[in-house]
Amino acid sequence: MNAEATNDIESAEVASDTEAGRYEKAYRETRRALDESIETLMVLEELETSPTVRDQIALKRLELETSRSNMVRANIAFHTGRATMNPPSPAQVAEIVQIAKKSVELTVDRATAAAVVKLATSALNKFAQIQEIGNG
Repeated sequence: MNAEATNDIESAEVASDTEAGRYEKAYRETRRALDESIETLMVLEELETSPTVRDQIALKRLELETSRSNMVRANIAFHTGRATMNPPSPAQVAEIVQIAKKSVELTVDRATAAAVVKLATSALNKFAQIQEIGNG
């Protein structure tokens, strides 16, 4: 664990209602950003005519799907007392909300795979400051 581990909340029961509410909002909004990004990549993948680029988009989509699954497991682990989280500040939650809004606003017509992946990665990185997502 890192130096901030002493500030970790070990279970949902220990977190104050405010901290738990901010955590859940950060989780939901990060999940929303990932869901939107994955959906957009799916469409871009279907529209792509180059097999090489299509494969690259598919790989990025699969990476985001894996990250989303890992994040869901981390959330469940927190609620079952098997993982910790750093209570997010209102500013951290606001940043994640803004990233999620950008993900929703990024239509297929204006999107590039790189832009979609950048937004999703940004959301994941912000959430990782709150809770370690891990790889399974």
